[in-house]
Amino acid sequence: MKEAVYVSTGEDKEGNVRRVVWRMIVTAAFLACVLFIWHNSMEDAEASAERSGKVTEIVNEIMESMGQESVTEHFVRKLAHFSEYGLEGVLTVLLFSAYGFHAGRWFWKILLTGLVTAVTDESIQFFSAGRSPGAGDICIDMAGFICGMLFIWVLHLLFGKACETWGQKKNGRRRPGY
Repeated sequence: MKEAVYVSTGEDKEGNVRRVVWRMIVTAAFLACVLFIWHNSMEDAEASAERSGKVTEIVNEIMESMGQESVTEHFVRKLAHFSEYGLEGVLTVLLFSAYGFHAGRWFWKILLTGLVTAVTDESIQFFSAGRSPGAGDICIDMAGFICGMLFIWVLHLLFGKACETWGQKKNGRRRPGY
């Protein structure tokens, strides 16, 4: 029978501090991501088109330097939706995990978080001059969100056990029950 080695009180305090700092970082990153998304929706059509146009020019310069065909502003805008929500998907899984919620058991609540953000994002556009919400954008947003969720879960599956095992070997201890 293997004997579990328990951590001393000093190491528990250090672990609690790390946990609190991690929670603060992930919470701040999640909130910053959501506020960035919503801020973009508050821009009027002219400002949004100007920014998209500049990004499209930069992307096309890069594409040309690689000998590739240029992309449209529409493509860049939709890719931006997908990417922003991909990041939110990653951060939402990390947020739930940081607060001790097992992402697999909380799948629907994590997914609902992305949906609420997407619907709110499109609803904000009702109030932005020259812009209108689109159900297609919500679908693109959710596709990005789900890809972000899957990305972080795959990373966890690939590296989670390896990191946990490395940490146990490094510290010479095992968690109780393992």
